[in-house]
Amino acid sequence: MADSRGRQDSGDRIRAIASRLACVHPATRKVRRDPLDELILTILSQNTSDANCYRGWEALRDRYADWEAVLAAPEGQLEETIRPAGLARQKSATILSVLERLRSERGRLSLNHLDQMKNDEAIDYLTSFKGVGVKTAACVLCFAMGRDVIPVDTHVHRLAIRRIVNEIVPPELRYKLHVLLIGHGRKVCDARRPKCDACVVSGLCPKVGIRESA
Repeated sequence: MADSRGRQDSGDRIRAIASRLACVHPATRKVRRDPLDELILTILSQNTSDANCYRGWEALRDRYADWEAVLAAPEGQLEETIRPAGLARQKSATILSVLERLRSERGRLSLNHLDQMKNDEAIDYLTSFKGVGVKTAACVLCFAMGRDVIPVDTHVHRLAIRRIVNEIVPPELRYKLHVLLIGHGRKVCDARRPKCDACVVSGLCPKVGIRESA
């Protein structure tokens, strides 16, 4: 009974946080992409800015008609193409590894078989690809498939751990809260200098890990 009440209290607090954050920077639903497109875009987004990520993505889409063309490209060309996204050698190796495995195991370059998997099963499958972590896998489920999971990026991680969050956050709030926390982390809750005086959820925040200025 105590555990149930604790979860209810957590759910009520999360709803209050989401409501306050939505008033400051509303969450908008992303345009849904094909799951394989979303996976490769998210690989490009690792350890770089949104601007650099999309420069690499646009260069990739401009040069190649489809993912088969990427596999057929001369050695080193993909790395050169996505260089604007940063870590081009590492990311090109990951992308080629994903595509090669899909063609070998599935006979086609598609992740549509994820539709038949439950969330945890799909995340386990995606993270079995070299270079694909839990956050990247969760982005595919959340953004490409509309699943109620929370991708944990650097901003969200300061406030929650993925499996715990997905247990206590009401399903209908998981996508919205993810987007709201990213916006709040970028604009207000900076890791080094959080603007607590300007924070609309200050009264609901336990301020874990925040040092009071001298």
